Amino acid sequence: MLGLLCCTLRAQSAKPDVAGGTTASGTTNDEGPAGIIPFVKGPNLSLATTSQHDSSDGWSSVLSPDFAWRFDRRFSADVEVPIYMYINVVVTKGTKANPIYTLANERGVLGDTAINGHYAVNPRFMEYDATVTLGIPTGNPSYGLGAGQVSYNTNNHFEKDFGPFTPDIELGIGDNSSLIGTRVRKSYTTFGTLAHFQAGTALDMPFNSSFEADAYEELPIAAQTLYSTTGKGKKKVTTATGTSVAEDNGFTTALDIPLNPHITLSGFYNRSLRNSIDTAGFSLTFFLRAAPPPKER
Repeated sequence: MLGLLCCTLRAQSAKPDVAGGTTASGTTNDEGPAGIIPFVKGPNLSLATTSQHDSSDGWSSVLSPDFAWRFDRRFSADVEVPIYMYINVVVTKGTKANPIYTLANERGVLGDTAINGHYAVNPRFMEYDATVTLGIPTGNPSYGLGAGQVSYNTNNHFEKDFGPFTPDIELGIGDNSSLIGTRVRKSYTTFGTLAHFQAGTALDMPFNSSFEADAYEELPIAAQTLYSTTGKGKKKVTTATGTSVAEDNGFTTALDIPLNPHITLSGFYNRSLRNSIDTAGFSLTFFLRAAPPPKER
């Protein structure tokens, strides 16, 4: 099976049908660096290994395998399953009337699986990418790693190139906060209807590197259930219900540096202004199928 896949990739690479445009990279809704969604027709496999530090939760390590397929210039899809190789979680002990919360380490646990469908168009005046995500409840809600039920998210991404700058705007709606901006893994998951907005710009840098900075807002529009991994601050319990528990806003930055056509080094930082949480980390993303140089995309 693996040999057949490799033969297919070589055959596809021999006669590329390049999709074109930044939206072809699959970086909308910030899944990760360019190349996760192939720029040419056919399949791709990628594996991201991420270490991050959350000021409310400490260190965690995540493997993110992704299988993607580009059908043509407009349509593509991918499936991602986050595997937490190490994470701090809150474990409840004691009695129901007098619970005791202690911090424990978990290894080899899953987050919610994300199945993404992408539609991209590239008119001259502005590029547009729509993403519809189906969340499969493979994550443990008691660890804050899942919604505990099937969920969804939709995202609309608009961008326009101005030389090295590419301003972008995103807006969408869903009911699972962990499906929004999956590059940064937050220490909690909320379930309930949630609108989200983002605005910022990408900057082309030397050596095919790119830098992105965005401001974001996540606004609940229905009652929310929050599942948290952290025992610090106001999130002292594993589960909380309300309208405002899911609200978040702040800014996020990311730097992607291709080390070679098959490996990208990334660093990221997220500041939650509402929750006063800082999250920073770095990752290596390995691509089975290399992306073409930017000038050929």
